[in-house]
Amino acid sequence: MTPMTVRGVPRSLQQDAWWIAADSQTGVGSGQGTVARPWLGLFGIVVLLDVLLLHTHLGLGFVAAILSVAGAAHWMLRGSVSAKSGAGAWGVLIVALIPALVLVQALSVAIALIGVTLFAGLVSGPRWWQAAKRLPQLGFMQWGRDLRATELRGPSRTLFLDWLLPVCVGLVFVVLMFAANPLVEAWISGLDLAAGPAPERVVMWGVFALLVWPFLRLAQMQLHKPSVKSLRKPMSVAYLNPRSVMRALVLFNVIFAVQTVLDLGYLWGGIRLPEGMSYAAYAHRGAYPLMATALLAGGFALVAQPWLDGRLMRALLIVWVVQTMLLVISSILRLDLYVDAYGLTHMRFAAFVWMAVVALGLIVLLMQIVRGYSAGWMLARSFGVGAVAVYLCTLVNVSGYVARHQLTKGPLDAYYVCSLDHGAAVERARHGLGGCNAGFEPAADLREWGFRNWNLHRNLALLEGEAGQ
Repeated sequence: MTPMTVRGVPRSLQQDAWWIAADSQTGVGSGQGTVARPWLGLFGIVVLLDVLLLHTHLGLGFVAAILSVAGAAHWMLRGSVSAKSGAGAWGVLIVALIPALVLVQALSVAIALIGVTLFAGLVSGPRWWQAAKRLPQLGFMQWGRDLRATELRGPSRTLFLDWLLPVCVGLVFVVLMFAANPLVEAWISGLDLAAGPAPERVVMWGVFALLVWPFLRLAQMQLHKPSVKSLRKPMSVAYLNPRSVMRALVLFNVIFAVQTVLDLGYLWGGIRLPEGMSYAAYAHRGAYPLMATALLAGGFALVAQPWLDGRLMRALLIVWVVQTMLLVISSILRLDLYVDAYGLTHMRFAAFVWMAVVALGLIVLLMQIVRGYSAGWMLARSFGVGAVAVYLCTLVNVSGYVARHQLTKGPLDAYYVCSLDHGAAVERARHGLGGCNAGFEPAADLREWGFRNWNLHRNLALLEGEAGQ
């Protein structure tokens, strides 16, 4: 909007014209404004979330709630979102919601929230990754800006100001009298307040409003404004130089070679362990420390690269990374031996996944060293490997797999299998532990529906039908 210069007023106000023009972002001073519609939309979304999420087990209702928030955000930007950007955003969101459609759990909820944040970044402008990172912080700041920009005018303003003082101070008096006068306490206690909303429900309305409002104000938050990058000098550390890195690589290669030779002898070569030590104990004592060693080695390999001087040092670094990969393979074999001796658990399943992710991360690190890519290239792809692993784990019925492993391959820990969640219900029923499935009820309505629980109940019904024949 072209600035208006007004003659005859103080210089500090000549370029403002705030008392005539409307705010282009908040609509203050424009009669109808642009904030009124988001407030109405917020009210509708909060009511919808109340119906979908409160006083029910999370299931399909959670997926519908995320879709409704995304739909409201897209509607607020409907005039500025291209068909390509919109399609890409909805594609990302649907992929992020698949784990929650299977089963609503902590990981699937986190993936869904990340997905709707990425959706907001994609529909709001070109720098979608920057926008997604800024949204949590700028979203809550937008609350304050909009509240400050909301002005009451005319009769509404007079009515609000006339009642503000008596209502606020009157509430203070009521609280004091409630604490000091038993008659007032008895009178208030005798009131039937059950018809009103429960306090925790009102709190949840406030939480919903805080979370939803930023998605209705994406256009006003400047999420895609270019960030100013400050120039930083490379960090100089006295003990980190080509000479120290060269000595470290030689020493570390020797240490890792000794460990690799020992593992080759004990785990693959059939060499007898020391007296009193079993293969299970040997595997358990080494699996997790070796993984910590591998992570530390990968970190050093990444940090040391700027100080590599010549082909020899680069070759030593490559050899060391390869030895670290052998260390991870050794850790996987150790854990597998331990599982054979003591059985599979949730934590041991997670350890297998974590070791596989570290191994893939080391492969990415090796590619980065050989091809001369940047550290950012390596970190981004390693993070992607981890994210894909977490996503895939949300689609796997880990409890069912653990129960099946214990019940078919052993050794069986019946108490542990009974303590697993409902994901193990079918395996328990199939192997005669159906008594552990008490309390596993089907979804009460469509809001609680989830694919995994639906499939488990269907398989349980088939097993019961086969048993009845």
